[in-house]
Amino acid sequence: MREIGRRDFMKISSSMALGTALAMPALSRGAKAAGAAPEYLTMTGGGQGGAWYLGAAAIAELAKKIWPNASSTVTPGGGISNLKNVGAKKIEVGFAFAMDVTSAYQGTLKFEGKPIKNLRALMSTNGAFLSTIAKPGINSYADLAGKSAAPGRAGFTGLLSFERIVDKLGIAKDVKIVNTGYGEMSSLFQDNVVQSATVIGSIPHPVIDEILSVAEGNLLPIDGKVADELAAAFNYEKVTIPAGTFKGQDKDVPTIGSVTQVTTYSDLPDEWAYNIVKTTRENRKRLVQAHKAYGEFNEEMAVSGVRIPFHPGAEQYWREIGLLK
Repeated sequence: MREIGRRDFMKISSSMALGTALAMPALSRGAKAAGAAPEYLTMTGGGQGGAWYLGAAAIAELAKKIWPNASSTVTPGGGISNLKNVGAKKIEVGFAFAMDVTSAYQGTLKFEGKPIKNLRALMSTNGAFLSTIAKPGINSYADLAGKSAAPGRAGFTGLLSFERIVDKLGIAKDVKIVNTGYGEMSSLFQDNVVQSATVIGSIPHPVIDEILSVAEGNLLPIDGKVADELAAAFNYEKVTIPAGTFKGQDKDVPTIGSVTQVTTYSDLPDEWAYNIVKTTRENRKRLVQAHKAYGEFNEEMAVSGVRIPFHPGAEQYWREIGLLK
């Protein structure tokens, strides 16, 4: 598989997005589904302070301008749990990675035998990179044998990805995993309770930046063979964290990643989905203000990497502006 960099994320599987949309009936131009304004909207991102959480908060703020009387709630979450909650209609909007979105819809991997068939795509926003920072002297994932690691809590894609890596290396039983949210990773690393911390998201990631502001550390590369096997088995992309992204990083670091997608459930009213994507695209600067990772959110990225059906309301808008044919 060709290794890609940050800018190439917007090119991932755009043809699949077009193919998925073409298989679905289009709404008539300008048509909106009848329905009252929402009484409440719950949007779930990732850990507090991360790009997903801040992006969800920005979208909730924009939605409030459309529906001032709606109760908009933003909650922290994780990619896997967000998809389950969207499918159960516990939340209206959930952030997740394209690889997990595809697995959830198909009922494969973590969702084996339990497909979430009412899952629908609204848009893609930016690329995401798996980043693991480790104590000096730990230069590879294999070196984590006999150490403690903080790759996130249950439901976090970072935790799942970390588990897959150490399993591939045959050291899963030799690494003590400390389940924790983003907010505690820096102090645990600084106090040497854990010797590594893992996140998946935009780069530079605020959690890694925070850790490196108080402690020294190394970004761990993923061996090419391991990356190839993970990409083939779990729909990851092989990506590179460019030199200089993080403090003290003097060389490129190969890793794995995906595309961030914003999802909802199939029977969310078409008008709501239409207006959410429309106001988000038209107020892109607000997302960039929330987190610079959304500088990647342009017209090409918006429909990139989508391998499940678009929500009809979202599809209608992307067709209207010519992104879907």
